[in-house]
Amino acid sequence: MRLDNRKDLLLLLLYSPGKGEAPNEPVVGRTRLVKMLFLFKEEALPHFQQGTRITSENFYQFFPWDFGPFSTGVYDDLTFFILHGFIEASESNEAALPESAEEWQEWVSSAGLQEEEDTPLEYREEVFRLTDRGMSFAVKLYGSLSSSQKKTLKEFKKRSSSPPLRALLRYVYRTYPDMASRSTIAEEISEFG
Repeated sequence: MRLDNRKDLLLLLLYSPGKGEAPNEPVVGRTRLVKMLFLFKEEALPHFQQGTRITSENFYQFFPWDFGPFSTGVYDDLTFFILHGFIEASESNEAALPESAEEWQEWVSSAGLQEEEDTPLEYREEVFRLTDRGMSFAVKLYGSLSSSQKKTLKEFKKRSSSPPLRALLRYVYRTYPDMASRSTIAEEISEFG
């Protein structure tokens, strides 16, 4: 199998081991997933893309928003995979940060989803992992990777899924200040830690 689109990378990021050695280590939160994919594009993709059809042009496109880099494409693809039974989302025990809820509302608005009075679209922090169907597909993708690509993916996931979300945001803001230019919490994040 040859990687040919950004959706493959989303599945691989969920499939890859991170802190542990087991595959399918879950990722907590949509905001974390968005920031992870932004960082992957900026820091890991140049080392990963050889032998794939994935480029920075056909990868997720990010823009500066109220809480740093944002891409509606990440939310769209995540929803696609949930609806098609490749990814499952379960409620997290972690409390949602305000920026996570705000990013959710931005996607709801941009996707044209309107809240109905009897069925509000309320944000809950979620844990994302592959289903059996997703694992079956992702294991084939993962098997097609070079040892260097597997190492890059695992090291990246370990580094970006381990720290608290605010620490990850602080890293993004400091390293990519242009993506924090519209942030409403930049000052608060820079004081965190």
